[in-house]
Amino acid sequence: MNDVDIAVGLGIAQAAIATLATMLTIGIAFLAKPSRATLFWSFAFALAMVSTFGVAAGAAAEAETVRRIFLGILMGAPALLWSGFRAFWGVRALPWVGPLVGAASAALLVAAGDTIWFSPAYRVVFFATSVCAGLFFIDWVRVPARRDRVALPFAIMSLAFFAAGAANGIAGFVFPATTGDDLALLRVISSIGMLAYTACALVAVIGISTRDTAFARSSEAPAGWQRFQLTAVERLARAQQSGEPWSVVYLQLDDAAEIRQMGGAAVLGELSRRFLDTVRSVFPAESDVGSPAAGTAVVLLPRNDAAVRDHLRTVLERISNLDVDVSLPIRPSASAGWAPVSVVGYDLDALLYMGREAATLASENGGDRWERVGVTVTDRLLNPLQRS
Repeated sequence: MNDVDIAVGLGIAQAAIATLATMLTIGIAFLAKPSRATLFWSFAFALAMVSTFGVAAGAAAEAETVRRIFLGILMGAPALLWSGFRAFWGVRALPWVGPLVGAASAALLVAAGDTIWFSPAYRVVFFATSVCAGLFFIDWVRVPARRDRVALPFAIMSLAFFAAGAANGIAGFVFPATTGDDLALLRVISSIGMLAYTACALVAVIGISTRDTAFARSSEAPAGWQRFQLTAVERLARAQQSGEPWSVVYLQLDDAAEIRQMGGAAVLGELSRRFLDTVRSVFPAESDVGSPAAGTAVVLLPRNDAAVRDHLRTVLERISNLDVDVSLPIRPSASAGWAPVSVVGYDLDALLYMGREAATLASENGGDRWERVGVTVTDRLLNPLQRS
C-alpha cells in the first residue's frame, strides 16, 4: 500500500467520524439544548466534516492545492471546540479564533507551494492548531469547577495534541527544511491522532449537552432528583475551592393546586413538562436542572448576579406565555426564589431551603415574580407570624 492509499484511507476514516460527530452534535446536543456552546461545537464538527472530505478528495484526485486548502481549513476546528467550551463556562468565547486559524493556515500552506518553505509552513500550522488544544487544557485545569469528568479524556488528548505540536515545531528548528517528504510519517501520526481527538471531543460534547435532557433524565422520578442532588453537591464542592459565583434558583408554578383541581393530574403534568422544558431552554447549557415535584424546578448555575437576573426575567416571561388547556381559566405563571452562594454559602440543603422560602415569598406577593434571598426572606424565617 503506497502513501496515497494510506492518506485516502485515513481521510475516509476521519470523514466518517467527523460526519457521525456532526450528526450527533446537531441532532442530540444542539437541538436538545440550543446554546452558544452547542452551536460552536456543531460548527466545529461540521467544519471538520467538510474539511476531511475535501482533504480525502484532494488526495484521491492528486489535487495537492485542493488538499492543502481543506487541510488548512481543518486546523480551525480545534479552536471552535475551545470556543464552545469557553461559552459553556460562561467566559468570552472568542469564536473568531477558529475562522482566523483556518483561513491563515490554508493561505500559508498554499503559498508555500512545493518549495523548501512547505515543511516550516506545515509545522507552523500544526503548532498553531495544537496551541488551541493546549489552551483548552489550561482553561479546563485552571478552574476546579470546570473539571467535568466526562471531559477528562478530551483534556488528556488535548494535552497530548499540544505536546505533539510543540515537539513538531521544535523539530523544525533542529532539522533542515525540505519540500515536505520528511513529513510523511508525521501526517500519518497526526491523522491517527485526529481520529482519537475527534472521538474524545464527541464524548465530552454529547456527555455535557445531554446531562439534563430527555436522553439522560426522568424529571419526575425520585431517582432523577437524587441524581441532581448528587451532581449539585459535587459541583458546589468544586466551586467552593475556586470561589466562583454560583446560585440556586427555585421555581414553582403559581396556582398549581387550582390547576390540578380544575384540570386534573394529567393537565398539571403536561403543563409541568412544558414548564421544565422552558426552564431548560432559558438557562445556560452548563446549568443543572432538577425537579423535586410536579410544577417545581431547581436550577444550579454558575453565573454572576447580572446574568442570573436576566435569566430570571426571561424564564418568567416565557412561562407566562405558555399555552394551556382551553378549559382552564388560569393563565400560567411562576414564582422564583434566588439563593446565591455569596449570601447562603455552598451547602446545597441551605441553598434549597432558602431558595424555596424566597419562591414562597414571591408567590405570596402576587406571583409571576422573583425574590432574592436577603433581609426580607430572613425576616420571614425569623418571624413566623409573617407567614401566611
